Amino acid sequence: MLFLILLLPELLVAENLFQNPGFESTSGWLCNSCTGSLSPDKHGGSHSYKVTGRQHDWAGASQDLHLAAGHTYYFKVHVKILNTVDGKQYHDVQTMLDIVDNNGNHKYDTPGSTKFITPGQWHLVGGDYHIPGNTKSVRFYVQIPEAGVNYLIDDGELTQVQTLSQFASDADKRIDHLRKADLKISLSGSANPSGIKVEVQQTRSEFGWGSAVNVNYIQDSIHKKYQDFFYDLFEWAVLENALKWPGLEHSKGNFQPGNALNAVNSMLAKGIKVRGHNIFWGGSNVVPSWQKSMSGSELKPLLEKHIGDMAKTFRGKFQHWDVENENLHLHFYEDRLQDPHITEWMFREIHRLDPGTQRYLNDYSIVSGGQSAMAYVDQGMHFKSAGVPVSGMGIQSHLGGNIDVSVIKRRLDEVAKVGYPIWITELDINQGDNHRKAQHYEDVMRLYFSHPAVKGVMFWGFWDQRHWRPQAALANGNNVTPNEAGKRVQQLLKHTWRTNESHNISHGQTVSIRAFKGSYKLLVHHNGKVIHTENFSVGQAGNTLKVNLSGTGSNPHVDKVLIG
Repeated sequence: MLFLILLLPELLVAENLFQNPGFESTSGWLCNSCTGSLSPDKHGGSHSYKVTGRQHDWAGASQDLHLAAGHTYYFKVHVKILNTVDGKQYHDVQTMLDIVDNNGNHKYDTPGSTKFITPGQWHLVGGDYHIPGNTKSVRFYVQIPEAGVNYLIDDGELTQVQTLSQFASDADKRIDHLRKADLKISLSGSANPSGIKVEVQQTRSEFGWGSAVNVNYIQDSIHKKYQDFFYDLFEWAVLENALKWPGLEHSKGNFQPGNALNAVNSMLAKGIKVRGHNIFWGGSNVVPSWQKSMSGSELKPLLEKHIGDMAKTFRGKFQHWDVENENLHLHFYEDRLQDPHITEWMFREIHRLDPGTQRYLNDYSIVSGGQSAMAYVDQGMHFKSAGVPVSGMGIQSHLGGNIDVSVIKRRLDEVAKVGYPIWITELDINQGDNHRKAQHYEDVMRLYFSHPAVKGVMFWGFWDQRHWRPQAALANGNNVTPNEAGKRVQQLLKHTWRTNESHNISHGQTVSIRAFKGSYKLLVHHNGKVIHTENFSVGQAGNTLKVNLSGTGSNPHVDKVLIG
């Protein structure tokens, strides 16, 4: 039991600090500038709290809290809006804090919000917030930026984010449990020579490590140093911008995927696995310029054509599609088509056209800030319950100079509760001090590698001369020279989290190795000379290799290697 607790501390249940969090009565809650009453329409239990007659944007259910200054807390509530106003399809719902400092000054801020909520369904709203050190009092309330929208609220949760006091050692225990398995090698057969050594070389990691690359630099021979750095370190890739609709179709009807396709084929030929980023990106400033004045009826056939073009051109080449990028924040197509379910259609359509490629959500401010994690959980849960063919959730990870792994892990844990695999799709850490940056990268990579829901990590670039945040780069200058952060990443990916071992072995002996999961090559040596090689893999169940030798003591050879 102690081992389980050390391995999975998220199983420990924190105290809920809300009064009457289940809204089984009106106790503890005040309806500020509105009317509050109990309703049998509930998310859980027997009742919810119904809020009507809201006179202001900020009007709604509220509660005075007793929180410790200098600590971080997680706030969650379930909300169902009952109507819309001003002809809108949906409204945003925000959790809010009224923080009063020791001088009596008020600060109004939001732990988190969920956007684009339509009436009639329960939605999760919330996020985390660090209470400032000079705080005197805190009041929590739910805000909808339009007066006149009525809503129900139920099943609140307020918990303190626990500090990971032994983060590195606890994470390494999880890494050993999650990312390694037992490999056993034994020797048998008619020959019994001395001087036999077995060597295992890991050729690929089961966990995905990759980077975004520039479409030209990854295939043009004049950028060999850029390519060498990438191919030496990474096993996965994603094109930075070349697959985005504006880059593929500068003018309507002129779809030109050739350069992107050549880059993808070049990487596939070298054994690189590739993510497809992205089919759609519904922001008003990032859609193709020729779409911005179009009506919904004009756009829908173009969406159908584009998804067909993408599937036809790239079918079977990608491991994942980012289907509708940053949809949690951007709703150009929903608004223009007046269809709040258009993203669900996109997922179903690409699944129909390219069923062998996994389909991912992908969004920002999930772990880098506290305001969107709960909204992402809410989106994932709704897509899952609606049967939308989502394969996983992509989490961008554009981090700054201050890293709190305790808070990042809590956000990651919340998203993991949806039950989908997670990929970290866009990792970078903007830090000018390369020594601090190196430690930050190690801490964050260890966190992600040790999390059971995370299946891979993509850096969003690595070279300062081709990076949107040059201070986040792993390598600098014309020679693409690794800086301190780059050297740290190389050490982790090529040595610390890789298994390459050699062992002397004789008849009747079993070599036991705790090996990282992935693909391997076995080399059998006799007196320093390789006499046999064999490919094998180490998965969840581990593996067993039985090497059968024949010949003479001075001239042995391997008849076969029994695997499994």
